[in-house]
Amino acid sequence: MNNKRVRITAIVIVLSIAVLACGTTSTSGGEVVSTAGGDTQAAPSEATTHNIGDVIQTSDQTVILNSADIVGGNLVANFTVENRGSSSIDIGPVINFEARDAEGTKLELEIFDCPAGNMQSRILAGDKLKGNICWKGLTTNTARIYYTPVIFSSTIIVWDVK
Repeated sequence: MNNKRVRITAIVIVLSIAVLACGTTSTSGGEVVSTAGGDTQAAPSEATTHNIGDVIQTSDQTVILNSADIVGGNLVANFTVENRGSSSIDIGPVINFEARDAEGTKLELEIFDCPAGNMQSRILAGDKLKGNICWKGLTTNTARIYYTPVIFSSTIIVWDVK
């Protein structure tokens, strides 16, 4: 069982590196075009935070956090990412997404105990992807999820999960 976990983890890491090496696109800052739970809020770090259901548009993508549930120390988030650009993009939970608890501790990605439909894929121009990402080790009642549409860019989309 442990050997299988090591192999799967190694495969995820190798795929993530491959995605990083192959995926290119250009994206600028995100804009909320529809809110579904209230107004966006300015956090103390001056980051704009979003709510579950907000439709956020960057220059090439539309991103929605459809749902987020905290179950037994696991954070289960369901996203939709639409590629509105002219070339394909690569999305992956290791490369594009991160979660932290209320104290700022980075959560560990959970790949074994996560509902079906993961977010590791290439999205063709004009297509979209819907799926789950899970993190384990949440010890607080709130968390933040961070999405970087383009690796090494300054654009980071942040959601508060309560």
